[in-house]
Amino acid sequence: MKKYWPPIRRFLKWIFLFMGGLFTFIIVFSFTTGPFWIYHWLGTSASHYDFTPTNIIMMGGTGMPSESALTRSYFAARLGNKFPEAKIFVTQPAVGGISLEESDGWKIKQELIVRGIDSSRIFLEMEGKNSREEALKVIKIFPKIIHENCVIVTSPEHMRRSILCFKKAGYKYLGGEPTFNVSGPSNLLYSDKNLGGRNIPLPEVGESIQLRYQFWNHLRYQVLCYRELVALVWYKIRGWS
Repeated sequence: MKKYWPPIRRFLKWIFLFMGGLFTFIIVFSFTTGPFWIYHWLGTSASHYDFTPTNIIMMGGTGMPSESALTRSYFAARLGNKFPEAKIFVTQPAVGGISLEESDGWKIKQELIVRGIDSSRIFLEMEGKNSREEALKVIKIFPKIIHENCVIVTSPEHMRRSILCFKKAGYKYLGGEPTFNVSGPSNLLYSDKNLGGRNIPLPEVGESIQLRYQFWNHLRYQVLCYRELVALVWYKIRGWS
């Protein structure tokens, strides 16, 4: 056993050095605007369109209600109200053993109706389990859709992969509406000392938006973007995009 210990120790040493370097890079990178611009690129690099959409395809979120499903519903409804002739397809897989009225897709449909979309314009696709399958299942419901103007509504980090998947499936005319969040106009600066509490010698953070919000947002962007970049590579290898 002793003869195996030195190479194992060297291997573990390099693993810990790599992990430490990676952690340091992620933390330092979070203090820059780099993560946002990767996120922005994923959302906008393939989404431009200059046609009037005849179909709006809302990609499913993580259940209803959830941040992604509600945000995508908001953007899909806004686009649907702007183009009242467009059909809206909701791709949201259903859990087996539940009724249609209990499914997430049905709840999203009700959310769209509340936001002014007529129910006759909404079509549900509840079988697709990933972006590739969703693209194929929508064609199964409405085969001629591949020759019509389609706009995909999904989260920014998911937009590029969605567009590439639908193009690979045969859709000819595609664009996208990435669901970017917009920060409020409120002034969020404050003075720690004016709020009372314990008199402890701690750094003043009330006037640092970078420490309170931007650092954490950029940390989150990195998690989303790195996962998505891996997914893009995987889909390319599989021939799905």
